[in-house]
Amino acid sequence: MEKLGGRKCWQSVLAVLMLWSFLELNTVIASVVSQSSGSSYFVFQQPEYPRDCKEVLNACSSTHNTSGVYLIKPDGYSEPFEAYCDNDLENGGWTVLQRRLMESINFNRTWKDFRNGFGFPRSEVWLGNEKVAFLTNQKQYQLRLEFQNAAGQSYYVTYDNFRISDEWGQYSLSSLGSYRGTPNSNIEWCPTNEIFTNETCERRCEDPETCVFSTSLAKPERCACVGDYMILEGNCIPQNKCLCFAADKGGVLRNGESFINSDCTRRSNCSNNQLTLEENYQCSDDATCDERNGVHRCYCNDGYEGDGVECTREVIPKDCNDLPTEGTRDGVYTIYPDNWPNGIQVYCEMESNGGGWTVFQRRSSAAVPFYRGWSEYKNGFGNLSQDHWLGNKYIHDITNQKTYELRIDLRDSGSTPYYALYSSFSISDNSDKYRLSIGSYSGDAGNNAMADSNNKQFSTKDQDNDGWSSYDCAERHRGAWWFTQDYRCRDHYSSSYCRTYCPTYDYYCDGFPVGGDDCADCADVHLNAEYDGSTRGTNMFWQSLPGYDCNLQFTEMKIRPV
Repeated sequence: MEKLGGRKCWQSVLAVLMLWSFLELNTVIASVVSQSSGSSYFVFQQPEYPRDCKEVLNACSSTHNTSGVYLIKPDGYSEPFEAYCDNDLENGGWTVLQRRLMESINFNRTWKDFRNGFGFPRSEVWLGNEKVAFLTNQKQYQLRLEFQNAAGQSYYVTYDNFRISDEWGQYSLSSLGSYRGTPNSNIEWCPTNEIFTNETCERRCEDPETCVFSTSLAKPERCACVGDYMILEGNCIPQNKCLCFAADKGGVLRNGESFINSDCTRRSNCSNNQLTLEENYQCSDDATCDERNGVHRCYCNDGYEGDGVECTREVIPKDCNDLPTEGTRDGVYTIYPDNWPNGIQVYCEMESNGGGWTVFQRRSSAAVPFYRGWSEYKNGFGNLSQDHWLGNKYIHDITNQKTYELRIDLRDSGSTPYYALYSSFSISDNSDKYRLSIGSYSGDAGNNAMADSNNKQFSTKDQDNDGWSSYDCAERHRGAWWFTQDYRCRDHYSSSYCRTYCPTYDYYCDGFPVGGDDCADCADVHLNAEYDGSTRGTNMFWQSLPGYDCNLQFTEMKIRPV
């Protein structure tokens, strides 16, 4: 059983023709019906030219019934035209309206082409709807359709009363009459808007991008809803009738999908399979209307982030304070200080003391030795999540991009916590030996123990920058710090007093012994000394803590923008 389908009245014939486009040989022929009365629909004078191929056959006995191209002129038509007359079929006199053989002629054409006709009468041809209208409205005609499938099997069907209307009536199929044909050639029309095709990809209005493959593919061809038609509730409809058809796109949107027009002034949204239009869609002043990766919309310019309608300046974290505070836990993060476009990793304290602290020093055990040289203090060492020194080159670049406050957290030997807060903190670069600059002090760690270190250069065991020619403070205190010529007993008291004071008051752990009658120190605070230094002066100390506690259990130095 062969199937034919149509989408409009005038397209019914075209759909039949389209069906034949998938066969190897197709011919539509029309012949005058022989009637005993010899009557016709209209009475006309004897024409100058034969009105159809039946009259050609009757008038031209010299042709010996030869099939070929002849001039005919139906009643009322303005001028004669060529038509192929098939005189080999049955009694002859068949006027060929359409023939398709090897697909050498394109049948995907306009209304005008089908109205006027195209092709070549001896090969593939469409006679033309205007000619067929005049032809079929002058007598009663029989329509015969012949076709051959890919296997070489031939079929035909006939209709006893074939007629189409004029152009005003859109060449609608106004009559067919009784049907008959060869066995197994019954014609069945496809459902509305479906066509007979070997395409397998049908689409639904609800999901226009996904093919719905038919499960009934026993035959290579079948009725299908394809092309610009889609399935909605089991019916095949034009896609522009789908509820989420976006005219700007010229297609259907999936549920939850949006489409933005070419100049980014309107957005079409499909929600719950209903289309809504945002007529006030507009790009931000910091955005560009563009298509990227196949998606057309507003895009925020470089250095900004957002959906294109709203764009905010993109925050590249220069320190831990630039990280989002909500939901951000303590841990190691990448920041991008000035001069470090590829970023550096730091430990961020985000959950206490207001968060946003960039940690550059921590001591909690003797696992990481801090008695190191200039290069190691410059580049950093240790484990960021545990004990470490971030590195002077990083500390310099971070503290010179904004104004930072410094917080120092301490715990003494009894695990009592203290803190010191400085209103500003920065260090200079390597050429100036990472000189310290700090602001005013507050906190509960006693007096301002770092006062004497302010404006002093950094010293390590292999770079003595303390300015005290008598001693190498980094070596004496077994660490690295902003040392200075701070205190020597003999500079203030007699040798007899110092001989008694220095060994007797050994709880002054900041002082290192000098001979038997003298002692000295290079700072009132030193947090990079030996964690459990057994020799006086080599311990971690903060001089002004209660009890002159020389056994600090924890220190942490961190900064945050003011």
